[in-house]
Amino acid sequence: MTENPSGRDIYGESYDEANEPIFCGIPSFLKLPQVDRDELSEDGADIAILGAPLDTATTIRPGTRYGPRAVRAASTVPSPPYRHFNIETGVDPFDSYRVVDTGDATISPGDTKQSQDNIEEAVGEIAAEGATPIIIGGDHSISYPDIKGWAEANGYEDVGLIHFDCHADTGDDGLCGFEYDHGAWVKRIYDSGLVAGENYTLIGPRGYWPGPDTYEEMAEAGMKWYTAGDVASYDLSAIIEDAVQRATDGTDAVWISFDVDVMEPAYCPGTGEPEPGGLLPREAITMVRDAVTQLDPDNFGFDIVEVAPQYDVSDTNSYNGGITSGFANRLIIEVMASMALAEDGKTIGEPIKPKEPLGPQGDLEAPADD
Repeated sequence: MTENPSGRDIYGESYDEANEPIFCGIPSFLKLPQVDRDELSEDGADIAILGAPLDTATTIRPGTRYGPRAVRAASTVPSPPYRHFNIETGVDPFDSYRVVDTGDATISPGDTKQSQDNIEEAVGEIAAEGATPIIIGGDHSISYPDIKGWAEANGYEDVGLIHFDCHADTGDDGLCGFEYDHGAWVKRIYDSGLVAGENYTLIGPRGYWPGPDTYEEMAEAGMKWYTAGDVASYDLSAIIEDAVQRATDGTDAVWISFDVDVMEPAYCPGTGEPEPGGLLPREAITMVRDAVTQLDPDNFGFDIVEVAPQYDVSDTNSYNGGITSGFANRLIIEVMASMALAEDGKTIGEPIKPKEPLGPQGDLEAPADD
């Protein structure tokens, strides 16, 4: 990763400039530099954003093909370019990493398997160039080629998986009999031998799919899950501590996959399969931050999937991004910031604090009468 001490060294004068209105120009992710995948090492890129706009493996409501475009649009928020100092965690990922946008993997409309192969190749190219891949989906079927391409390029044989989702996605043949649909990708990875059941944790399932037989098979395989109700009942840090321990036990690297349908649809309605009773944004952000700070940023990958912007209740939250896309964008920045903290062996940066401690300070003396 980049050893430069500040974002100004990494990005030059553009780090401080904000001359172009945010609604102008080409909307790359955060208006970051656009770099071809075969030029990442030459560019010195540490993290590479890739879009995977595939939704032909969706079984109910399509539309996630527009997810990468919407999340990029949502990233043009009112902030100076490249400067994202988080007031809660006290870290700016762009002081640690050179992040670039590599565009989208090639999608062949109507040919789901070929599209997935193309995604696998694109992610593998990013990993082979020494950059950490962050993928914007697309339906959840893309996670199989994401993880496969990343693992093969890095020579990983055993991978840990932390999976945020409303659904287990462990069906033998998905929801409708297609083995590569968005409800079967975990089973494809498990069957490939890349992820053992003991290294897999699912966070946030609820509702009615998959059925009891599948969950019994998951239990027999050593898989573990915390339902959305468990998230509300348990200490969040304890859940993540367990998930991280499982994901790192004897593995070479860890992938986090985040499906936005894990969220309460009142906050993230822009997805193909909304289910009431999901996670709150603060819960999700807190858990993702906590998990990533405990992982090795040099052996890590992340994808966020199932953003379907046409189902959002608003398309003006982040300049044509929509509220679900805005959340996805925010989560990616949180992941990068947590990677920067992990790089320095920290769990929190240097947030600016009030001079006076928080909370009531006792009885204050009334001003004396003149």
